[in-house]
Amino acid sequence: MAIEVMLVDDHSIVRQGIKSIISREDDIKIVAEASDGQEAVRLAKSKSPDVIIMDITLPSLNGLDASQRIIRSNKNINILILSMHENRAFIEKSLHYGIKGYILKDSAADEIVHAIREVYAGRYFLSSKISSFIIQDYAFRKKKSLQLKGISILTARERQILQLIAEGLHNKEIANKLKISLKTVLVHRNNIMQKLDIHNQAQLIRFALREGITSL
Repeated sequence: MAIEVMLVDDHSIVRQGIKSIISREDDIKIVAEASDGQEAVRLAKSKSPDVIIMDITLPSLNGLDASQRIIRSNKNINILILSMHENRAFIEKSLHYGIKGYILKDSAADEIVHAIREVYAGRYFLSSKISSFIIQDYAFRKKKSLQLKGISILTARERQILQLIAEGLHNKEIANKLKISLKTVLVHRNNIMQKLDIHNQAQLIRFALREGITSL
C-alpha cells in the first residue's frame, strides 16, 4: 500500500519539483495539493493523507499553525516541514507542535524520499544540515547554562579551592594551606573545570571574579 502524501507550498514550481521526485517511487503517491494554510487544514480533513509535506511561509495561515491544527484534529497524520529556514525557533516550535520532520528545500532528492518514509513510520527526521546545527546549538546552550548556574553547582570545598586558585596560589600551596594532599587538590581542580566547562586558569580566574568569589 502506497504512502499517501499531500503537498503544501504556495509556489507551484516547488510542488512540481517534489512531485517529480516522488513520481520515481513506487511506494509513495501524491493525493492532494494546497497552496495556503487554510486550504491545507481543509484538505487534511477530507483526504486524511499519511504524510503532509508542509512549507512554513504560507498565505492566510502559516505552515506551523496549520500543522498544529491538523495534528490536533488527526494525530495519525505525520507532518514533514520542507523549508528554506534554518531558524532554531522554527525547528523547536515544529517539534513542540508534534511535527515529525524538518528538512531544507536544498536537500537532496533521496533525503526527501527517506524523510517521507521515516515520518510515515512515526519516527522523527531532521535533515543532516539541521541535525548538525541542532547538536552544535545544544552544546553551546548547555555550556552557557552550566556557566549561568555559576557558583551554585560547586561544593563548598571546590569554591574554596577556586578562590585560592584565583588568588594566585599554586596547587602545592593550596594543599599546604588546606592541609590536604596535592592529589586531592588536583581532583578538585579537575572537577571544578569539568562542572563549569572551563579549560584553563585564565578562564577560572575570570569566572571567580565575575561570581564575586575573589576581588584580587
